[in-house]
Amino acid sequence: MPMVEITVNGRRHSVQCGEGEEARVRGLAQYIDRKITELAVDGAKVGDARLMLLASLMVADELSDAYDKIQELEAGSTIMDSPPTVSGSEHERRAAALIEQVAEQLNAVAAELERA
Repeated sequence: MPMVEITVNGRRHSVQCGEGEEARVRGLAQYIDRKITELAVDGAKVGDARLMLLASLMVADELSDAYDKIQELEAGSTIMDSPPTVSGSEHERRAAALIEQVAEQLNAVAAELERA
């Protein structure tokens, strides 16, 4: 398995990854590093472990929001398969709005990774 050198919070780390995943691991590390930088900007002295914990919570929150949106979409799909109490066009409008929200969130995360 390939080894990848990454830098997070000014510290170099060697991590293993799957074949062909090197660029992805570097991008993810840069994304985490930016989250840590955002937290450290406040100027408060916070230890490395606490910064990693807070950055992990921020990323987990983003992921949780994305999962919630996916579940809403899946629930909307189930509703659309059942006998309609709301018009089909209303279900389609709601589904389209949720898809757009998820797409915007994913595009924001992708843009962050591309800047890495």
